Amino acid sequence: MEQLAERRMQREEEAAVDLEDDSEDEDDDEGDEDEEEEEEEDDDEDEEEEEVMTEEQKMEEGKRMFSIFAARMFEQRVLQAYREKVAQERQLQLLREL
Repeated sequence: MEQLAERRMQREEEAAVDLEDDSEDEDDDEGDEDEEEEEEEDDDEDEEEEEVMTEEQKMEEGKRMFSIFAARMFEQRVLQAYREKVAQERQLQLLREL
């Protein structure tokens, strides 16, 4: 039980760190663009590439969020099964004592 909780906390921390790293990378990219001066055509191409990267980042974030959701759902199933098992064992123990 404790191991499941520890694993869950570790997964959540890793996911939070990944999200922070991604947002820092985006901030760095934006700073580089401000420093560079390019022609208008190149700017248009860069914006299209940024939109693609943004879509890719959205997909990656969506995948991470889904993975976290799936892990939590699995954890809830395991916890529920454990609780049912413990309740059943207690019930049997009480019946034996009678």
